[in-house]
Amino acid sequence: MFVSDSRAEVKGLAAFLEPGQRGWRVILKPQVSPWFHATLVRCEEGFETRSVVFIDSVHSLLSWVEMAQDENRLECLQLVSPAWMNGNQNWQMDVLSEVAQCVKEGRVRFNLSDGTVLCFPDPDPRSGVEYSKVIYSLASLD
Repeated sequence: MFVSDSRAEVKGLAAFLEPGQRGWRVILKPQVSPWFHATLVRCEEGFETRSVVFIDSVHSLLSWVEMAQDENRLECLQLVSPAWMNGNQNWQMDVLSEVAQCVKEGRVRFNLSDGTVLCFPDPDPRSGVEYSKVIYSLASLD
């Protein structure tokens, strides 16, 4: 979940926002779990528009991937991973080539475009785990 404070709200943007939308200068991610940075392309009346969407969890990613197949095109999906997960000292953002889930255990495997494999919620991959449910694949977008 992302949260924000009313002091971070940008006022006077009504002309630029759709009904029901509000603008924020800052949002917070209070937990230390991975999230996603996605670029969506929407085609309306012959025009393409691009939006960047921050997706807070694997669960939320499922619905966004399904929506992208219906009305939008997912142009790029990046994993934003905490240090404990990526093995470095800081958060990092990497382009994903595949996201797959072990249905039996709920574990998720993230294949990065550079060949690195990260796992969640346990960062240590287990041998013999079958990641049979592909949530996202860069190859299927080409």
